Amino acid sequence: MFTALLADDEINILNLLEKLIDWNALNIEVIGKCQSGSEAYQAIISRKPDIVIIDIKMPGLSGLDVVRQIQEEGVFPNFILISGHKQFEYARSAIQYGVENYLVKPINKQELTDNLIQIIHRIEKEQTSKDYKVMLEQQIKTNIALSREQFLKMLYLSPDLSARQPLEEINRQYGFHFVHDHYRVISIKPDTKELFTLPQYQILLKQIYEYITLKLDAYPLITYGIIESDEIMLLINYTSEEDLACSLASIFETLKNKFYNYCYITMGISSASVDLFQVSFQEARIAIMSRITLGKDRMIDYNGLSRFRLKLNKSHLLDQFGTYIDTLNIAGIEKAFSQLLLEISDESASPVSIFDLFISLIQLLEERLTDLYNNAEEDFTFSRKQYVSQIHNATSKEELVQSMKHIMIKEITSYEKFQYSKDSRYISLAKQYIYDHIDQNITLNDVAEVLFINPSYFSALFKRETGETFSNYITGTRMKHSKELLKNLQYSIADVSSMVGYQDSKYFSKVFQKTVGIKPSQYRKLYTS
Repeated sequence: MFTALLADDEINILNLLEKLIDWNALNIEVIGKCQSGSEAYQAIISRKPDIVIIDIKMPGLSGLDVVRQIQEEGVFPNFILISGHKQFEYARSAIQYGVENYLVKPINKQELTDNLIQIIHRIEKEQTSKDYKVMLEQQIKTNIALSREQFLKMLYLSPDLSARQPLEEINRQYGFHFVHDHYRVISIKPDTKELFTLPQYQILLKQIYEYITLKLDAYPLITYGIIESDEIMLLINYTSEEDLACSLASIFETLKNKFYNYCYITMGISSASVDLFQVSFQEARIAIMSRITLGKDRMIDYNGLSRFRLKLNKSHLLDQFGTYIDTLNIAGIEKAFSQLLLEISDESASPVSIFDLFISLIQLLEERLTDLYNNAEEDFTFSRKQYVSQIHNATSKEELVQSMKHIMIKEITSYEKFQYSKDSRYISLAKQYIYDHIDQNITLNDVAEVLFINPSYFSALFKRETGETFSNYITGTRMKHSKELLKNLQYSIADVSSMVGYQDSKYFSKVFQKTVGIKPSQYRKLYTS
């Protein structure tokens, strides 16, 4: 009997999954139900089910996180991912983890049954296949590849790593073939000629990575790589500087010719190192960043970047932009970006300092907007990852400034629209309150208190939204209502006065005559004769 684990953060969905299928008829036993990614992860590790049906979007660990972490542990159940329509394309990205089965909510009984039957046939075929040994060997290779990737990411993310292993131990543990010679990191950055979606860009990166690793096999180089931060990072172990230079020049031209229809290729080259743990991924990235000054579609050596020494006054610029964001001053922002473009146009300006400033501007924008929305008691979602990627993908200083200016103005404009909508709601609620309490003494402070806003702000807001003062609006509303009441002869003028909030009928008549132009009695006679 096959085993299955169900995982969804909604208990109703879990119960539906359990009752929807005749599990016994499929020779499947449901061995557990989990309501979080962490719980599912632990259950898969401990119970190793054949099939896992899991929601892609759950608190904590998502369905994709579970798939990735489980495979890193060397456990490979058959996953069926459940997603809403909005997450479906995101779910399809799990193909890189070998996930082939997907369901879109609402769950269809026949589709689920078909997926389960498909998986059962696949399991049976794997279990009885003559190539089972080959499959196991491939799995081992996959695990080794994952281990290598983790090691390279460790070098990439921890340039000051202190814990070091002997080279022989590293080769044995991670399946590398390093030798005691020289190391460099090569960063390859494709800048697309047309607008690519994120999935399309990831496909392009993968295609370039597979192509370049294939071409590198023809050269006397030992190469391992990862795709990280929208770039391809290659760690190259070599013997001769001359051979490396010739190899890179040839590969670079081959890459340009192969992908010239889709993108510009820029290659960043780090300094040489004789120590694996001293090799610098950051230097290769800095070389790539320098294309905003030196130009894209070329090879850039880190050792030729010493002239970029001018660092920006980051704290001053952040203070300046912070003030403009807080005050929603779009004109000030546009002027500040024009001045900033002049400042970073200096040929000696450090590209690293420039990128650091722009990433800090994104962080500043997120922090200040979060405060504004929190003060308005409104949820706020900021596309930080998308914006950071947009900045990293800029290929010139002008594009950097235009992209950041567009991001900032777009987000501030969205907040202004939200605030305007909220202000309009305040006015609508205020008008309704006035209408409902027209027979009472209504003050501006009373209405502001009901709306939980500052009276001074409410007074200015009311004037801005209605074009008249609060007191004039109250008077106009009372007079409009009194006109309708005066047409009904069952009410005396004193009754009408009281019904629109005036306890003194003489004062009411005086206000009515001043506003309408005739006395209440004359108005009644005019409209009831």
